[in-house]
Amino acid sequence: MRETTQSALDWRRYPNFRPEEFRCRHTGRLRMDPGFMERLQRLRSAYGRSMVITSGYRDPTHPAEAAKTSSGAHTLGRACDVAVHGRDALDLVVLAVAHGFTGIGVQQRGLRRFIHLDDLDATTDRPRPTLWSYA
Repeated sequence: MRETTQSALDWRRYPNFRPEEFRCRHTGRLRMDPGFMERLQRLRSAYGRSMVITSGYRDPTHPAEAAKTSSGAHTLGRACDVAVHGRDALDLVVLAVAHGFTGIGVQQRGLRRFIHLDDLDATTDRPRPTLWSYA
């Protein structure tokens, strides 16, 4: 099932991104948070280079989410993964911190190199801001 509309978002406000980049690859649903998308567009404008989104919204039934003990920021539409490596990755992380992203995950080993970005608020089980590396 593909969700084709999302009334909360006017994608014209995010000229560097397309809805297809953020659709759940498991269900086709699209439920991105407007505040997250505005923050991401501001980051993209400051970064000045293209950003390839490899993961955006994930339905709770998505295998990566279903394997977790609690749903992550992707299920709230408040996260994305950006394919980037080397100096570009460092530049993106520095700008992400300056633009208020509170969760930054770094995967810079192997073939699939990316930076995870989210803007979740601090909770008891998710302190923010935080930076982590994937194993």
